[in-house]
Amino acid sequence: MVSQYVFPSSRGLFRIVKHGRRWRSLIEAREVARHDSAEAALDALRDAWPHARLPQMLSQWRYVAEAAYLPHARLARATNGFRVTGIDPSQPRVRRSRRAPGRPSRDVTDHG
Repeated sequence: MVSQYVFPSSRGLFRIVKHGRRWRSLIEAREVARHDSAEAALDALRDAWPHARLPQMLSQWRYVAEAAYLPHARLARATNGFRVTGIDPSQPRVRRSRRAPGRPSRDVTDHG
């Protein structure tokens, strides 16, 4: 996922998406044009669709950050290449304790 500004309208979903060093202005999935800045993309969308009543400033749009900035996305990307051997996904997962058998947990009382 890339960083983008999003604004829903009755005319469709307007987006300003970062694409490398440039910005793309889109309505739904259709690209309108490419621009050097997000502000230029906003101006182009406002000029092309005045009836959509798009906000004048990007601060009024919803900003969706690039996935690389989200911790779970970085983790998923980092662990994507790990090979897991000896695990059959069709078998149920068995939890194993690292505690020695017969040794009770510390500070745990039996409430039974």
